[in-house]
Amino acid sequence: MSGPILGLIAASLVALTVVSTAFGLVVADGSYIPAADGLPDPGPLVGWGAPVLRALTNLAAIATIGWLLAATLLDPSSREGVVSRAGRTDLRRATASALAWAVLAVLQMFVELAAILGLPLADAANPDVVSTYSNEIPATRALLFMAILAFVVAVGSLVTVTTGVGAAWLIVAIAAAVLPALAGHAAGLGDHALATTAGVAHVVAAVLWIGGLLALAVHAARRDLPLARPVERFSTIALVSILLLAASGVANAYTRLDNAGQLVTTGYGQMLLLKAGLIVTLGILGWLMRARVTSTLGRSSRASVFARVAGIELLVMVTAVGLGVALASSPTPRVEVLMTTYGESLLGFPYPPAPTIANVALGFSFDPLFLTGALVAAGLYVAGVFRLRARGDAWPVMRTVAWLAGLGVVIWCTNAGISVYSQVSVGLHMVQHMTLTMLAPILLVLGAPATLALRALKPAVGNERGPREWLVWFLHSWITRILTNPFYVFFVYVIGLYALYFTPAFGWLMGSHVGHVVMQLHFLFSGYLFYWVLIGIDPRPRPLPYWGRFLLLLLAISVHGFFAVAMMMGTEPLATEWYGIVRPPWIGDSLQDSLNGGQVAWGLGEIPNLIVLIAIAVQWSRSDARDAKRHDRQADRDDDAELRAYNERLASLHRQDRA
Repeated sequence: MSGPILGLIAASLVALTVVSTAFGLVVADGSYIPAADGLPDPGPLVGWGAPVLRALTNLAAIATIGWLLAATLLDPSSREGVVSRAGRTDLRRATASALAWAVLAVLQMFVELAAILGLPLADAANPDVVSTYSNEIPATRALLFMAILAFVVAVGSLVTVTTGVGAAWLIVAIAAAVLPALAGHAAGLGDHALATTAGVAHVVAAVLWIGGLLALAVHAARRDLPLARPVERFSTIALVSILLLAASGVANAYTRLDNAGQLVTTGYGQMLLLKAGLIVTLGILGWLMRARVTSTLGRSSRASVFARVAGIELLVMVTAVGLGVALASSPTPRVEVLMTTYGESLLGFPYPPAPTIANVALGFSFDPLFLTGALVAAGLYVAGVFRLRARGDAWPVMRTVAWLAGLGVVIWCTNAGISVYSQVSVGLHMVQHMTLTMLAPILLVLGAPATLALRALKPAVGNERGPREWLVWFLHSWITRILTNPFYVFFVYVIGLYALYFTPAFGWLMGSHVGHVVMQLHFLFSGYLFYWVLIGIDPRPRPLPYWGRFLLLLLAISVHGFFAVAMMMGTEPLATEWYGIVRPPWIGDSLQDSLNGGQVAWGLGEIPNLIVLIAIAVQWSRSDARDAKRHDRQADRDDDAELRAYNERLASLHRQDRA
């Protein structure tokens, strides 16, 4: 298929996206309405241009991610990770689409700024206005950073020649695509955690699914790539994406509607139903393609059939994209319930009652990100154990117990009552922090998930990388060498405490749901890296000798102790910009609450450190025992040649001394 025809198809997709966006805006009551006399009015160009530019920006992001996905995971490549000719072409296409993405994001930023400030577009583009407000408004700040990341991806894709680096740019591109979702409707809804998590999941699933299908459809139309293997790989991504889209779509509807009846009685709900119907249609088309076309893609005639079916899917997908932009740009039917106090409005829920052991340890507060992630991690781990058992291989039961227990601790820290109380009390926050950063990682590291995956995953067939080869590459890559460097893990695990709690960063991160989640992920992953270096069973590039592990642990205990003492000797409450506002009546003294946090940091750190100390001693002892057995077996094989050589060397030295 020639370039002009592909250009015509691209123009058709863009036109359909714009039309579906405009249609959705009209039905969902999100279209431009002139402001009343005396009120600022940016004009119809801004009123209609903002959602249209958003739709076009989304298309550019989808194309960029699709080409990167194809170059990294779908196109043929060598086992060493060097991209093929098709992969290199897709990387150049990613460069072009990423540049378009960056330009569209900047244009959208100007239009959004005009819409928010109520200014005509020419006035909003004034350098003084842009420099003053663009980084202060969450929506425009997200677009600014999106444009920067898109430009970085464009430059990086241009010089990339390996799938490993391409995967890094793919991750950066996905991160850029989700930035507006973190500053959209979710920020103003009561269910902060559910709305934000569902929004991000929806974006990730959509860009991977639509982008991957776009890349495969172009390859099928041009017939420049054997499609059987890429389509087989993409089918797994598509299946996970459609399940994630369905689940996140239901969650989004729940956070934006007061009741199910609004699905029929409001234009917003009707657009939700139409979008849901399109996703169901896509699922059916995908199933038909997998059942009737994918298995026979080796024939050239079937490749053209795949291209036609994929083209129909793309038409439905871009229509859904346009409707999604319209919904995101329209007012939601849900009426926000005002809380009694300003602090409760910031929290998104009423103040919890005075803490007791029962409501702190046994309460429940749903966090979809950590609960879903922990359950998925548990399911994959158990599936790997069953695969080993099915082929007759053993796996230590205590490793499974440790992994599941660690995930249980993560779920407790993020979904039990402690997750609510940690947001209003520094002392209870430190209980959550110490448990999440010290106890949970110890158990997870002892579960040895990478070792299990290396044994359970099958090697790839042919010269390309499969999941097992990607894991081996990661465990021996420069990324892992940095992450497991003792100086790095000591800095992020111990020194990072001072940078977090003794600077404004603590209050700033607590001030938003996204910041709170980032902080919790930091606690979990920094603890995991630290204990992976100390007691990890999984392979790593440069394991520390056991004496070095003892030294690192003792140094961490000392520095952590100084941190706890500094907290207990504080003269001002911590993070008053947050905890001074979200202050329930049962917290009488904010300073005493902060001092209690220091006592928790001092006391709860001792038990995990003792566990790690014992684990290092046991591993060191077992290592010495294994070395002794290995030397004994070698001595039996060569009649103790090493000892005889050593004795002969001593005798030779003795003879030299006598001479």
